[in-house]
Amino acid sequence: MFIIYFFRELYLSEFTSFYRASQSAWSHHYNAGKGVAGVSLFVCLILMGVEMWFEILMGEQSLSLYLAHWYGWIATFVIFLMNYYILVVRGHGIRFEREFNNLPKSKQKFLRISCWTMEIATAAFVICSIYAYRHFFHVV
Repeated sequence: MFIIYFFRELYLSEFTSFYRASQSAWSHHYNAGKGVAGVSLFVCLILMGVEMWFEILMGEQSLSLYLAHWYGWIATFVIFLMNYYILVVRGHGIRFEREFNNLPKSKQKFLRISCWTMEIATAAFVICSIYAYRHFFHVV
């Protein structure tokens, strides 16, 4: 149960960090869009890396070769809409962003460091996935 709670807070903290990036320069709705876009970006990158490893393990370029253009755009749009509904329409992300300052300083610091770690780990995972994918399928 702790793991689910931790990933929930990490998800909401990721939204909060993108929401608050240059927060004073933008309106509330634009800040909410930034938060959703940031969360969606990392979800899409993780799914892209998983898809590449799936194709490597299957031994063939099944999805990316034939469906790459429209598949990627539609999947990204659906992920964005799902995140927007959960974080903005239902208000979970906005509520957590407002409550974030009331959390103990140690918990705020822990969540920020966890977000940065997840962002770096996601970037490393995608870079390694791209390298392995290109090596396996001899893409130049």
